[in-house]
Amino acid sequence: MDSDPVKSEFIQAMRGITSTVTVVSAKSGSSQQAMTATSVASLSLEPPSMLVCINHEASIHQVMDKGLGFCINVLTIGQQNVAEVCSHKEKEDQRFLEGNWSVLEDIPYNTDSQSNLFCQCVDTIRHKSHTVYIGEITKVINKNISEPLLYKDGNYLD
Repeated sequence: MDSDPVKSEFIQAMRGITSTVTVVSAKSGSSQQAMTATSVASLSLEPPSMLVCINHEASIHQVMDKGLGFCINVLTIGQQNVAEVCSHKEKEDQRFLEGNWSVLEDIPYNTDSQSNLFCQCVDTIRHKSHTVYIGEITKVINKNISEPLLYKDGNYLD
């Protein structure tokens, strides 16, 4: 079976899924990174846990590891610029200049986001080009608004 038609149809199917836009942020030593991610999902309530999938070529892959913390920043409408700067490798040095950022327990987070889910990485699963990070929630900051930035078919929705 030729995998190219499957890949093409898979991409088309994924373009039909509306996703909440998040930015995953992490720090290890003096290196901090942030990356736009739509491949983020809740895993369990007991304990509260999340899944984050990251390509091995992404810069943030270098600062995430088992035992380290990271933050899932759930972007709100109006934060498209944050999503954009965090999704282009050539803008890597500008990522923490767009929007308002702070640090909590050595983890960078975006203070303008509707929610910040702080996680402790408890496990990783390598699968081909990506690593799945399993993070147990250690703290949540909610702004008590529900206007997430959404992404579908290659476009941000407002």
